[in-house]
Amino acid sequence: MSTLVSRFKWWPERRTEMEAVTEPPKDPLIEIEDLDRELLKDIKVGFRPLFYRNADTSIYVIPRIIYNVKPQQYRVRSTYFNLGWNFEATYPRQNLHDLHISAHVQSILLRNPDRCFEDFLLAMNAMKERIRVSHLVRIRVDFKCLSVLVMSCCQILDCLLLYYDGKLVPQVDQVCCAGLQDLWIDMLLVDNQVPFFALQKLYDMVIGLNSQYPSLVELCLHFFDQFLEFRSGKTPLMESGAVLHLLHLVHTHLLPTNSPHEPPTALRLGLRLFFNKIKSTVIRSRPPPPPQLPNTRESARVITIQPIPCARRLQDAGIKLRKKESSGFSNITFHRTTLEIPHLRIDNNTETLLRTLVAWEQCHLDAGAYFTSLAIFMDYIINTAEDVEILNGHGIIEQTLGSDEQVASVFNGLGTNIVFIGDENDFLPHLCWDLNRFCRKRFNIWWAKLLTDYFGNPWTILSVIAAIFLLILTAVQTFFSVFGYFRPPN
Repeated sequence: MSTLVSRFKWWPERRTEMEAVTEPPKDPLIEIEDLDRELLKDIKVGFRPLFYRNADTSIYVIPRIIYNVKPQQYRVRSTYFNLGWNFEATYPRQNLHDLHISAHVQSILLRNPDRCFEDFLLAMNAMKERIRVSHLVRIRVDFKCLSVLVMSCCQILDCLLLYYDGKLVPQVDQVCCAGLQDLWIDMLLVDNQVPFFALQKLYDMVIGLNSQYPSLVELCLHFFDQFLEFRSGKTPLMESGAVLHLLHLVHTHLLPTNSPHEPPTALRLGLRLFFNKIKSTVIRSRPPPPPQLPNTRESARVITIQPIPCARRLQDAGIKLRKKESSGFSNITFHRTTLEIPHLRIDNNTETLLRTLVAWEQCHLDAGAYFTSLAIFMDYIINTAEDVEILNGHGIIEQTLGSDEQVASVFNGLGTNIVFIGDENDFLPHLCWDLNRFCRKRFNIWWAKLLTDYFGNPWTILSVIAAIFLLILTAVQTFFSVFGYFRPPN
């Protein structure tokens, strides 16, 4: 009897387990008409992680929406320096023996006979996880990938060292007869970047403790300094560990140094508050405040920029254009009626360089939006060749392209499909707001038209003075005629 009772004790639990095993789980997808499980499996397999974006991501592919605006500006100009992660397409086996790549690799190996190509591969293999996470697109870090990386680093390092030794003349590379004008711009393309830590590793293995050469950062800046105008050497150089790649290094050293403004005195601050109070009581309808920007790049958001008039319309509104006395790129400022723009030298590489810097800022959020602001601003104020002529007359633009129409084509469309992600350090939203507010006042337009029509040149000024003088003489003559009528002389 006890045995029978014990059987009845475990029977409900056993029965529940048996039912759970025998009854299949209900699939809610069965209710979908024409369910294709093979297609569903293919779709789920396609959801594997293809992109990685983290704090170490620094190498990107240019978005198609930016690339399709002017594809020729984002392509390599020569096959001499064409990096890529497709080994078969970039470095065919049948051409390795007669390509310049082999010459650069041999040149690097001869600098340190104690090292071989296998040592470079092992050094890169030890950092393969850092190489993998530095790319936004998921890559397979295998032998072919490491070989491409080592040969690319050898190309870059050999060019930098040859130029430092004076064996790479400014016009032609004596090793492979490739023009440096095409070489340096291809080294900065977004798709041609290699991790800087890989360059630093190979540089340490090849040069070692050789005091003849400077640090790798100084070596790179020494090479690019002949083509670009870097900021003053008083600012400290970037640490090697903080550099992501060559484009990041050049982008950082092209940024202006923001000098702190002089704090206002107590008297100046009191006068400012007093006049602001009077202005707020007189003006009833005040314009909308400028856009409030977030304080950090983590909270940065997309800002809609108000379009501003072109250079001709800015002059018609009474705004004075002036060249800003600073070397390289600097902030554009607008104070009272004067708009100061940095001096820009336009040549065959300017458009490619600006588009490359803007594309880097569009991909990498921590890069800021300075060159994006500059590109959008120049796209606004330059519409036709007449605007280029105005800027050229004020010394703002120095162009070597041959015609003003070509310069206008450089900046037209420079801000197309560009998203402006701003923070408190970006000058463009506040600058556009101030310029639009100034141009909306009719008095400024009337006053500027008066100065242009009657005080534009010395001859009109003389004619106005003569007309005023004749008017005064006529009024005096009329006065004495009337005065003599009422009080005739005795």
